Amino acid sequence: MPIAERYLADDEELVHVTRQHWTEMVSEFVVLCVIWAVAGALLWVTPTDETWRDTAVWVIVGAAAVASLWFWLIPLFQWRRTMYILTTKRMYKRSGFLTKAGRSIPLSRVNDVSFKASLWERIWRYGTLNIQSASEQGMMTLKHVPDPEGLTALIYRQVDEEQRRQSGPSGMMPPMR
Repeated sequence: MPIAERYLADDEELVHVTRQHWTEMVSEFVVLCVIWAVAGALLWVTPTDETWRDTAVWVIVGAAAVASLWFWLIPLFQWRRTMYILTTKRMYKRSGFLTKAGRSIPLSRVNDVSFKASLWERIWRYGTLNIQSASEQGMMTLKHVPDPEGLTALIYRQVDEEQRRQSGPSGMMPPMR
């Protein structure tokens, strides 16, 4: 994914990029349908012989358009801009559309990776991933992750490779500075 490559440092490679599962947007799509169904119903009950009908139509359609932007389009952009990036050196979470936020955990600091998926989430193949680190911020939670078991295994594989790289050819960890 080209958009994720710009967050890489010179000495790291992209391993895996994903975003939240598409089911994250289902409720927003339902809201969008309800907005336009209500707008259609209001247009249908607006009297046709009134002089203010044209103004009422514009107000109803305008309100529906603004509500669509607020309740569907902005969450869609936020969903598109939430990425979970795994590199050879770190796990990175980037989110936000207008206000951006990012957090990364070096793989050398990862203590534990766990996932949780209810029956419904298992049917739809997504879940929540918790990454425990040996840092002040502690836990990173990734919600609505597609294939959480696969990503957990991939993170552990990268953690093992990072530990092997840091230990050097002799298999011993270098002294701490």
